[in-house]
Amino acid sequence: MTDIAPLKEKLRATIDACQPDGTYDDATYDAIHALIHELVPHSPTPRPFDEQEVVEGPWTSHYAQFGPKHTAGKPIKHETTMKMQSFTPLPAVPIKVEDIDQEIRIEGGHYNNVVAIQTPDEAHHATIIVWGRYEVGSEEPQRYAVEFYAVELVPPPGVSEEEVRAQFGLEPGFPLRQELKPPKLHSDVVYCDDDMRINFGSMGGVYVLNRLDTPGKSVSFE
Repeated sequence: MTDIAPLKEKLRATIDACQPDGTYDDATYDAIHALIHELVPHSPTPRPFDEQEVVEGPWTSHYAQFGPKHTAGKPIKHETTMKMQSFTPLPAVPIKVEDIDQEIRIEGGHYNNVVAIQTPDEAHHATIIVWGRYEVGSEEPQRYAVEFYAVELVPPPGVSEEEVRAQFGLEPGFPLRQELKPPKLHSDVVYCDDDMRINFGSMGGVYVLNRLDTPGKSVSFE
């Protein structure tokens, strides 16, 4: 049996070997993807449909290629807009992304993206939750079919809804929760163990996530 611990350690170290701005040169990009494809066949959870409890929990993104290769140059922490992070319902106000977490819970079929954001001057913080639900079947046991049905801007503790609107430049009274017409997406859980998960997305994305030992932000795991 292949000892996967050194492979995982090398993958994490290579992901951490980014340039000062968080981007990757071509050689490091190629090395990350070579290690991912070397590790995937050794997943201890080859059929997540049968072991959904292994996939369940809060996870944080360590590496994310959001589709085409050029997006590998965009680090987890990057400048963007609320519109880009919300499937368009929120306005195109500028923000900085701090972290991108994902919370999967079997009960209720939750598949939620939890994005920690801040204002461009880093003075104010909030969370964008993209609420999703998943289904997975025995015919394609790695494939999580996901519908994202709502997006919500959540103020941090001690900050009111009106205050967070003002801090991020939203109009007074702007609805902080918006319903979505669920896009048909899927994400294949091609590797999952006790502390690492690798997903291949329907839009060509490649994601490496680390399990969090913290409470859920969108749902409870107690």
